[in-house]
Amino acid sequence: MPESLPPDTSRQRSQRLLFVAGLFALLLTYPLLGAFDHDDRVAGVPVLYLYVLLAWLALIALTGWLVRKKEDGKNRQKERHAERSEAARMQQ
Repeated sequence: MPESLPPDTSRQRSQRLLFVAGLFALLLTYPLLGAFDHDDRVAGVPVLYLYVLLAWLALIALTGWLVRKKEDGKNRQKERHAERSEAARMQQ
């Protein structure tokens, strides 16, 4: 019996990744960059550089989490299918 699709479909994942891209574009617009463009430093690093680096790391982490979540769901689905197939073979 085919397994039903998990609630997190590929369309939803695509929409989430598109949202992350839009959020990143928003984080790098001039008003936010301008807010961090001053002479202060944190541990010797200009605040603007630190802001851009942290925004970039957040993008990578969030994208990685969303993609890994997708792959983990596929792996679990394959494992369940294999277990069911094995159980069906044992019953025969």
